[in-house]
Parts: sequence; structure tokens; C-alpha cells
Amino acid sequence: MDKKYENELIELKKKHQKVITLTVPLDEDDSSNIAILFLKKPDRTVRALVGSLATSKDGGIRAIEAALKNLYIGGEELKVVLENDDAMASLDEAIYELFAVQKATIKKN
Repeated sequence: MDKKYENELIELKKKHQKVITLTVPLDEDDSSNIAILFLKKPDRTVRALVGSLATSKDGGIRAIEAALKNLYIGGEELKVVLENDDAMASLDEAIYELFAVQKATIKKN
């Protein structure tokens, strides 16, 4: 990780306990051009919002945008990613993974 974010990450972990680091490519032709975002763990409210947007007719990008706006706690300025088409297009799988949870199990006795 870039040294400029190390101290910020330490402070965010003190405040939020769990911090998710999202590395976002900003240019599909240049793998070194990235943004580092720090996100907090999604809660029920954010899960519900993003889930409802994701299942709407044209909500894919809107769901990603809502997730980022509600979970962002630091790193690169959020607008750097939100205003970049290559960055937004790269986020589908990462946001899906962010919202994945462990499955509960049922055992009939």
C-alpha cells in the first residue's frame, strides 16, 4: 500500500475496527493508475438500499454509486472514482464481493 495512506488506515481502524481497502483502476490501459478507497463494513440499511437499487431495471451503476457514497470513510477523494467511467465499470465484482456474507445453515434434529 502507498505510504501516504498508512497513517490514515491506522486511524480509521481505531475508529471503525474493520476497514475494507478497495483498489480501483482509473484507466483500463494503465494498471499503475489506481485509486485507494477505504470503506466501512455495510450495515443492514446500506445492504437494503444497494439491494433494492441493484434489482431495479437500470440500477447497476446507481447501486455501486450508493454503496460507495454510504461506505466511504477515506483514501483518495471519492469523486475521483465516481467521475471516472473506467473506474465505475471496474467495480461490479468488487461491490458484489463486499456485500457477500456467510450463509447460515439449517440442521433438522
